[in-house]
Amino acid sequence: MKALLLKDYYTLGKSLRSLALIVLLWSVIPMAFLNVFAMIYGSMIPYSAMAYDQQSRWNTFARMLPYREKDIVLSRYVLGWLCTAVGGAAVLVFQNVLSLFSPRFGCSPWTVLAASCVGLLLLDINVPLMLRYGTEKARWVSKLVIILACASTGALGALVNDAKAATATVLSLTLAGMLVLTIIATAVSILLSLKFYRENR
Repeated sequence: MKALLLKDYYTLGKSLRSLALIVLLWSVIPMAFLNVFAMIYGSMIPYSAMAYDQQSRWNTFARMLPYREKDIVLSRYVLGWLCTAVGGAAVLVFQNVLSLFSPRFGCSPWTVLAASCVGLLLLDINVPLMLRYGTEKARWVSKLVIILACASTGALGALVNDAKAATATVLSLTLAGMLVLTIIATAVSILLSLKFYRENR
């Protein structure tokens, strides 16, 4: 698994470093929309990695390597999980450190959890469809993910602004529901991805 993730890191190269810079900039701006999008955007990184792999026919080469199908598929999810976690950690740390100097800044762990759940749900949609149809035939998937990400960011931004008006019980139930939905969707998504990967080998 570590070798597969390193392969994606070296393949993405400059684009991954550019993404890290963008996430960093979005993390230090006192705008809920950009803060939430910084967390969600990480879930779209596996799309780029899979596009590079299909262009270079890496999946054909992988058949000669001692990797299990499960490891190859899971590496896509782990990459998305890591990027989402990095985005969430950056926003949480920078916003709360900057809040010590200005009340305009600040981000709660609950906001990070909600945004992370949305990002992971987008990942759960994206990976199986990419494995099923490929990057060339499924370009619309990327557009769909971007639209969903933008829509989700706007909704979560409104949720952040109205968070003070929400009761602790309502907020807790909403987050618990999102977390359960994300876990179930991830399990189903992984099973579908394994199925599609085996069919397309």
